Amino acid sequence: MTNDADRKRDVATTFGNATDGYLDSAVFEEGADLERLVDWTAGATRALDVATGAGHVASAVAERDVTRVVAADLSPEMVATATSEYDGLEGAVTDAERLPFATDSFDAVTCRFAAHHFPDPESFLAEVKRVLAPDGVLAFEDLAVPDDSELADYVNRIERLRDPGHAETYSPAQWRNWLEAAGLTLDAAHETSRRLEVDAWLERMDVPDDRRREIRSLLSNVPAELEDTFDFRCADDGERLESYRTGVVLLRARA
Repeated sequence: MTNDADRKRDVATTFGNATDGYLDSAVFEEGADLERLVDWTAGATRALDVATGAGHVASAVAERDVTRVVAADLSPEMVATATSEYDGLEGAVTDAERLPFATDSFDAVTCRFAAHHFPDPESFLAEVKRVLAPDGVLAFEDLAVPDDSELADYVNRIERLRDPGHAETYSPAQWRNWLEAAGLTLDAAHETSRRLEVDAWLERMDVPDDRRREIRSLLSNVPAELEDTFDFRCADDGERLESYRTGVVLLRARA
């Protein structure tokens, strides 16, 4: 428990210091995946965005004339950014695994590119199930890794070097199992990928030079099974890696 508390405190501090990078990042503020996620909340009147970051999802949901949208995050700075940048959002500084809301409070819960920071994903899903009204929807998106445990470990090693607050990225199959165990019924799934510009990806978390070198070394020596998945693109000289693709899963489930 203490380790998890320390990890969460570190995550809140790290992301509190990175608000500008997340607010201005095209990775978070646009994309067909964001539109899909928001479309899945259609008809909701009360929505909660868990681990809102700079508030992009919460804002997009609010634009659909949802009466109440709560932008919740462990980082006070992120909540302040979301509520100051976007009109009509209610802010809440809270732990995703211990939501301070009454049972059946929301018609929709969203969570995008955040769950890999949660030490206890099953507790997060249990809380989502609790705060969702009957037939309420969870619209979820996160990074995804292959089912193969060794390949998954390799990807997570890279992610932890970039972001010490990274807990673990899971496979789509693992999320499906956890949704079922939480009593949430999966009714839509979409697996895709997202191209990451390496320099911007590293800069967003202000990664130290020694870790940048180690990350680039790991990317240059990935297992053969990951090469097609990562779809590397290099600079014109063929030497410096410019971008690669990372797995992404979107899931819609009902309470």
